[in-house]
Amino acid sequence: MLRLNRRRFLQLAGAGAGLAVLAACAEAAPDAPAVVDEPTPVPMSEADVAASADDPGLMRPSGTPKRGGHLKTAFGVTMASFDAHQGGGTHVLSHMYNNLVRNNLVDGLRTVVPDLARSVDVSDDGKTYTFNLRSGVKYHNGADFTSADVLATFNRIMDPPQGMISPLKAEFSFVEEITAPDAGTAVFHLSAPRSYFLNVLSATNAYIYSEASLQENDFDLRDVIAPGTGAFRFVDHQPAERWLLERNPDYWDAELPYIDQLELLHVPAWSDRGTAVLTGQADMSWNVAFETWQEGSGRDDIENKLLPNFGAYWLFMNNASGPLADSRVRKAIHLGVSKQNLKAAFGTQEVINITRWVPQGDPYATSPADLASMPGYREDKTEDIAEAKRLLAEAGYGDGFPELEILAASGPQAELLAPAVQDMLNRDLGIPTKIRIIERASLGTEQQQGTYQLMVHTRGHGVSDISPRGNLWWRTGGSQNFGGYSEPQFDALLDQIDDETDVSTRQGQINDAQDVLDDNPPEYLIGYTYHLPMWNSKVKGIELHDRIFAEWGRMETVWIDS
Repeated sequence: MLRLNRRRFLQLAGAGAGLAVLAACAEAAPDAPAVVDEPTPVPMSEADVAASADDPGLMRPSGTPKRGGHLKTAFGVTMASFDAHQGGGTHVLSHMYNNLVRNNLVDGLRTVVPDLARSVDVSDDGKTYTFNLRSGVKYHNGADFTSADVLATFNRIMDPPQGMISPLKAEFSFVEEITAPDAGTAVFHLSAPRSYFLNVLSATNAYIYSEASLQENDFDLRDVIAPGTGAFRFVDHQPAERWLLERNPDYWDAELPYIDQLELLHVPAWSDRGTAVLTGQADMSWNVAFETWQEGSGRDDIENKLLPNFGAYWLFMNNASGPLADSRVRKAIHLGVSKQNLKAAFGTQEVINITRWVPQGDPYATSPADLASMPGYREDKTEDIAEAKRLLAEAGYGDGFPELEILAASGPQAELLAPAVQDMLNRDLGIPTKIRIIERASLGTEQQQGTYQLMVHTRGHGVSDISPRGNLWWRTGGSQNFGGYSEPQFDALLDQIDDETDVSTRQGQINDAQDVLDDNPPEYLIGYTYHLPMWNSKVKGIELHDRIFAEWGRMETVWIDS
């Protein structure tokens, strides 16, 4: 049995990867309310420092934090569900909750640290994780946090009740059982070792609900803002306007949070987000339009950074029915639509990074040099378009193709990406389409219900490795395989990849899996992106300047220097 000390706990998972919660476009931000009490300095005692060193879950930001203040953010905050395990927006909700472990806010998200688990013991065979839970943790309604809440949370994810879609189910397919020997201990029993297990648990949507809240609501929290254990408590929600949260005075880490209120303004339009930060209507945004980001680069009172992330734009295809059920049609689109043209079309909004199915930043990714000569990825489309037309003719569409619908969210996706896709499909492949625009919050619902043909949308993952997301997205029957993709050869390769530990052997298996996805694509990968966060220089404590990837989530260590 391995008992993880502070350094070992931090190193075991290494750096995770950011969620990509990209946003759409709508009205400008409302006028910002006045800042409340002026922040005052917080003395950092020797006891705090010692506790932080002993317990890496007690995150302490650099500098001399000040208490008080009202922080305003600007990005899209509407959602169709308040249930994080059924697609709820964790970029908003996660501030009110805690995970067992989480990505470290004060080291640029480079490590995984304890959260509701104070420590974890890992068996020698890597198949048993014993989480030693914090004592004295209270929910916002005063109830105690216990191991029963851990069991209720993850058992619902892994074995959802009838009628519940559990997008996270496949993430935990290797967990055989969870037990609770006592109120302060939760034990995860794995079918096989998974080096990325703590990374999966650190995702912003892997937080804990109370057993009582789940039982009281028949295990369905889509319409319920359930009490959490997090650093901020719910105050108010005005749909399509804002969320208002307040400091939790009973938070288990008594040092945090520093600010009194967190106001999340609904600003879906990226240019409006940037304008809100530049004009002082908001203090920060996770992602702004490139032109406003550039303007901020020239100002002393504004800071920004280009952040890589494991979020991408996709043209999702419904594999279940119609012309797109034919793999030849999907491959024709994969070959015939130019990624370089789409990158150029979206250049004013975000920087798109052309990659294969394994993104750059992962050790198993295909190099840009190799990618430059590969069908479907190379810039010269002459041969690719010719092969695409041959495939369409072979599939029975040599004399014409029925009109398809492209579903897109209002905003840059509908204004820039969807028309660019539409143009190339029609001009180069003879596939006519019409574009239907809906609110971004409704895209996920239509995707889960399968009521689409083509959909321009975003999707991200918390771990760069292909194994967890391959099981979620592309394995036959995967819990987020909403397009109905099924390829036995890919499933067999994924079985091998899941269990293989030799790097060289695994590289070959992953290359083979990507070849299968190129030959029988489940969807069209437009490209991974960089995020463009921008913030007022008075915003401190969440080390945005030092982050190694984008994560839209908790910020209990933030403080305002004014």
